[in-house]
Amino acid sequence: MRILQLSNLYTPVIGGLERSIATSSEELVRRGHEVTVLTLATPASRARDETINGVRVHRVRSVANTVLPRLNSDPGKPFHPTAPDPLTAAAIARLLRAEHYDVVHSHDWLMYSYLPLRRSRIGRPHVHTAHDFGLTCVRKIFARNGRQCSGPSLPRCVSCASAQYGGPRSLLLTAGLHAHRHRGIDALTAISTSVAQALGKANLPGALPIQVLSSLVPDGLDRLARDTPRPDWLPDGDYLLFVGALGPHKGIGVLFDAYRKLVAGWTGSRPVPALVCLGTRRDDTPAPPPGTLIRHDVPHPQVMAAWRGAAAGAVPSLNEGMGQVAVEAMLAGAPLVASAAGGLTDVVRDGESGLLVPPGDVDALHAALLRVLTDDELAGRLRAGGRQRGLEFTAARVVPRIEEVYRACIAAC
Repeated sequence: MRILQLSNLYTPVIGGLERSIATSSEELVRRGHEVTVLTLATPASRARDETINGVRVHRVRSVANTVLPRLNSDPGKPFHPTAPDPLTAAAIARLLRAEHYDVVHSHDWLMYSYLPLRRSRIGRPHVHTAHDFGLTCVRKIFARNGRQCSGPSLPRCVSCASAQYGGPRSLLLTAGLHAHRHRGIDALTAISTSVAQALGKANLPGALPIQVLSSLVPDGLDRLARDTPRPDWLPDGDYLLFVGALGPHKGIGVLFDAYRKLVAGWTGSRPVPALVCLGTRRDDTPAPPPGTLIRHDVPHPQVMAAWRGAAAGAVPSLNEGMGQVAVEAMLAGAPLVASAAGGLTDVVRDGESGLLVPPGDVDALHAALLRVLTDDELAGRLRAGGRQRGLEFTAARVVPRIEEVYRACIAAC
């Protein structure tokens, strides 16, 4: 097959979504398909064509990264709006006229520059994957005041999103999202049950089924964790590990409070484990407990090695589309404590591959961490179960299911 992927960002900008798209694209190439990724140019990767690990990457201009760069709070990570971008739509059209593709696979709001083209002469069968809650919520978290949102409404959504985007941008983005009926999606997948349920409150064609198809991680992360030397910046003794954005939506404040309780009441035979956080501080990052080690821009092999050496890992997110970080922790063999929030409940099996606690519950998180740190038998069982469970989310297991979605979509169109 010849596949055109549409992704707002692509390497060298790497987050969970971008890593998943790169992993699936490279695995599809390895399996004999031709893959092109159309993505927005950034200051670090200007508009040009290149090939990365067998994947053709076509970087294009948009209004947001040329005419109106102030639309983006971070120019290095331009985002596509909830409406067609004239420059991006023209670039997609040129590519579709120049080459024949069997299927177009979109992953985020860049889809909105393809939808007007879908029913045209150059349109191709279209699969969209929802990696987050962005078809329902412009903040993409589907949460309000620390709790799951009850559902979209224009006034409430504009008010909620204003803190993130500012008033004018919030109004434009929300109005654009609420106006869409998303006609032109031929097959729709969601990376977790939680995301699929939220899509039920989006404006979608009534007969469009939603298939849960998990996000994925590269094969061999377990070997990467095992073969990478232990980073010399890690503490000498035991440590708890958190990896992710140091923001309230990731539950970092809950973790900080739970760790303070752990230190205050520690009676274990070994010294109390240190707290290590790998991620970037934000304006809303709460004050960490004394002695917390925080590092950012850590190379991925070192992250995996850090997971392997952790006495326990914590993923205390208040909501999560799927939770790739939990998969990476399990593959590395870290005994995991995670929130029973969003897609994490699809990933972590309570008592088998990790412990699940109510999101935002400091006492429950503290109790679960204490159990893992003081019960060696439990920790060993979670390590073994986590490694086995993590394999279910690797490219070798997930990409064949993506191929099935493509073939069914092409046949139906």
